[in-house]
Amino acid sequence: MLVALALPDWLIGEKYITLATWVLVLATFLLVIATVIMYCDSRSKGKEQRERWKREDDARTEEQKSRWERENQLRVEDAKPKVAVEIGKREDGPEIVFKCFNLGSTIFFVHQIIITATSPRTSVRTSDLVGPPVLLPGTFMSTSYDCEGLLTGSFQEAKAEFVLRGQHGLERTDPVWFYVSGDPTGGYDWTVGRLADRLPGAIVPQPRVIPKGQ
Repeated sequence: MLVALALPDWLIGEKYITLATWVLVLATFLLVIATVIMYCDSRSKGKEQRERWKREDDARTEEQKSRWERENQLRVEDAKPKVAVEIGKREDGPEIVFKCFNLGSTIFFVHQIIITATSPRTSVRTSDLVGPPVLLPGTFMSTSYDCEGLLTGSFQEAKAEFVLRGQHGLERTDPVWFYVSGDPTGGYDWTVGRLADRLPGAIVPQPRVIPKGQ
C-alpha cells in the first residue's frame, strides 16, 4: 500500500495499466512466435540431420555392397581356370602334341579336347587324354592328335580347344590354331597358326620340337 502511494498517479492510472497490459500481451505473443520459430527450426534441423544420417547410411550400404560385389567378382575370377595351351611336334612322329598348363591357384578337371576343322566344318572330339584328368596348380597334362583323318584336301585349317570343368561349370580355353598340309609320300605335315599367316613377309611361328620319350 505504501509502495502504491509512493508511485506517481500516472503510473497507477487506468491508461498506464491498459498500456502495460497490451505490452505484456505483445511480449507474450512475441515469445510464442519466437518459441514456434525455434520449434520449427529445431524440427527442420532434426529432419535434415535424419536425412543426412540416412544418406550416410545409404552411402555406406552402397559402398559395402559395391565392395562385396568387387570381392565376389574377384573370387569368381580367381576360381576360374587359368591355363596356357602349347602345341608341339615330336621328333619321331607327325602327330600334334597339345599341352595344357594350370597357371592358376585352383584345381580343375580336363573334360575333353575339341578339334574343329574349318572346311568342311566338322568337330572331332577326343577323350583319350594322356596324364591326370585333374590338374593341380603348377602342373600340366598332354595329349597327342593324329591329323590323318582331318586332311580332306591340300590344306586344312583347324583349331583346338580344351574343355575344363571348374567350380563354375564347363569353360573352354582360347583356341590354338594350326593347319595341315599333305606331302608327296601320302603323309601330312602341320604348322602353327592360320592360313592367313602364310602371307608374303609374315613370320610363321614354329612348333616346339619335343624330344623322344617326353
